[in-house]
Parts: sequence; C-alpha cells; structure tokens
Amino acid sequence: MGLPEYLTLNIPFTVKDVNAKLVWSTAWLSKLCAHRLLGDVKNNDVLIDLSQASFLKYARKRCYDILPNRRYIDGVATLIHSTLRSARKLGVNIKSIELRQWLLFQSEAEKEKKGNLNIRLTTINEAELLVINHKKEPKKIVIDLRTSKGYRKTLETLIERALNREIGYPARIVVKEYNFYQCNNLHLYCSLQIMIPYNLYLETMRKYVKPLGDYVAGVDVNVDRINLAIIDKYGRLRDIKTFWFREVTSRGYKRKSAWTKIHQAIHNMLDYTYHHGASVVALENPEIIGYLRYYWIKNGNRESRNYNYRVSIFRNKVIEAITYKTPLYTLKTIYVDPKGTTHSKKHDEAMRKYGLDRHTASAYIIALKGLKQT
Repeated sequence: MGLPEYLTLNIPFTVKDVNAKLVWSTAWLSKLCAHRLLGDVKNNDVLIDLSQASFLKYARKRCYDILPNRRYIDGVATLIHSTLRSARKLGVNIKSIELRQWLLFQSEAEKEKKGNLNIRLTTINEAELLVINHKKEPKKIVIDLRTSKGYRKTLETLIERALNREIGYPARIVVKEYNFYQCNNLHLYCSLQIMIPYNLYLETMRKYVKPLGDYVAGVDVNVDRINLAIIDKYGRLRDIKTFWFREVTSRGYKRKSAWTKIHQAIHNMLDYTYHHGASVVALENPEIIGYLRYYWIKNGNRESRNYNYRVSIFRNKVIEAITYKTPLYTLKTIYVDPKGTTHSKKHDEAMRKYGLDRHTASAYIIALKGLKQT
C-alpha cells in the first residue's frame, strides 16, 4: 500500500427549509438512478463487462429522465461501475449486491470549469450547489460550511488553483442525518466531501523540513492505543511510549468523535517520533494482516466476536492514516511482515529483557524488522 493520489476532506454543514428539500430531492433522484442501473446490470450480463466510458454513455441515456444532469448521472454511474469492479475482484456474485441506505450525489473533477461545475467551493466557508427539485428543475443554492481550521490553508490553495484552471476536484454531498422541527421544517445534517491531490495536502500541511536523527520507530496499532518503540541503528531500545484512545471503544461513542481522537493520537505519536530522533516509521503490512486474520480467528488467538472487523478494517484504516500523515513530519514509512511480531520467541524475550507489555514488545519487534530494511 503506497501513498494515495487523493485525500478526502469532510466538511460538515446544515441546511433547512427549502434548501434542505432541494438537497434531499437531488440525493433521492441520484439514488433512483443507482437502483435503475444496478437493476439493469443484474438483468443484463453484457453491462458488467463494459468499460467505464461505455458504462457512462449507457447511464446517460438510461437515467436522464430521472436525473436531468449529465454530471450527476456520471457521478452515480462511476459509483456503480467501481462497485462492480470491486465485486468481480472479490468474487462476489453481482446479483447479490444491494445498495446500502445512503443518500448522496457527486460530481467529477473539471479543471476547465474552475474545479467542479456542480459542487463548487466559492470560499473556504461557502459552497455553491446545483440542486434539482421534484419537478426536475435545476437551481443553484449557497451553503455555509463549518470548515476546520486545519483545512483552511489547503482549501485556500485549492480554490485559488481551481480559479486559475490549474486543478479540478471531485466533490460529493452526503446526507448524514435529518430531523423535522416545527411546521414540518426539514433540517439536513450533511457533509461536503472534497477530494484533493495528495501532493497539495503535503505542500500545505507539512510540519517539518528534515528529520532530526536516524532512529527507527516501530508502531503497533490496537483498538484502544498506538504503541511506539524507538531503536538506534544497532537495534538498541532508546524510547517507548503509548498513545491512548480508550474512550473510542465505549458503547455508543460517536464515530466522528472517535476518529477525531484517533487522528489526534496519530499526530501526537508522529510528532513525538520526530522529536525523539527517528527518520523511519515501521508498520505492519496491512495487506498481509488482511490475509492472516483468517488464521488468527481459526486458531482462536483472538477471542472477541467482532475481531474480524477490528483487525482487518479498523487497524488497516489506522495504518493507512499513519501512512499518509507520516510525510508531514518528514518521516519515511516502511512495511514489515507481521509474522512473529506476537507470540514468538523474540517477542517473549523482549518482554522479559526490557520489562515491556506485549503490545510495546510487538512495536519493538516491528522496529527491528524495519531496521533490516533501512
């Protein structure tokens, strides 16, 4: 798993009254298109093998009577086509695929149209949306965004380059929740998702210029903490630290709040790693973790019923987040084989020799494996 080409920024916003109804109708028309296209695919095997360009052409003809906007139809068709490709790679029966309970609409990047014609950032706190009412009539509305301070410099640069037609950005509106207040006043709680080039993210968010030392840091990711072990070029243990996020495992803890805590822990860990002389961060290879999870469950080494989710999805997502944040601190990422990082002779010896808990000992073994690759 390398560095991504794009990163998604999630910016929350709320709409009410007439604008809420317009956003709602646009999302529902998009979903009706998705249902029609998926139904067509299930009834016609020829559509499964179409290229993305051919599938988009088919979708425009098939869905224009529902959603009279080519760009939004292309957004829905891209979503369905990518789902089909993923299903084929995973060996999933296409006829068994069902749409989840989502409400969204999306539009692809258009550099020549100042970034995105249908969903456009006008300022860092404001966006202009093309919406479609139940009569299929288009209209443009303006929404107020609750932009995080950390995104401001990145979005300012994105908007400037989009206006100069140097860059385009895919954008999506996702309806998260809704409520009705007095007199059936509809309130929608939404997210504007902007995909930005990773190079732009690094350019505007980088924190340091060069590493302070040449140590190797091993990182062990768990469901409630990140364990760190730093070693020198001779393999000697120089420092250890644990970065906790215990509260995210509590029942009912909000997902958004949980990931805010986790991302803060990642930043704290990387900042600590940088200031304690490391230049390399070693992580377990997330692809191999995905393969090994079946072995762990089969052999009973993981007792939790939802460990499959925690290991294969949660840990991989945290490792992915660490991977794309690591260059912000001028650190290099190395992936190691997770085999032997737990329940091994070297692991148990490290626990006894240094008085480490099993998770920190795993981080130490990961660091030693990373050292061999430097």
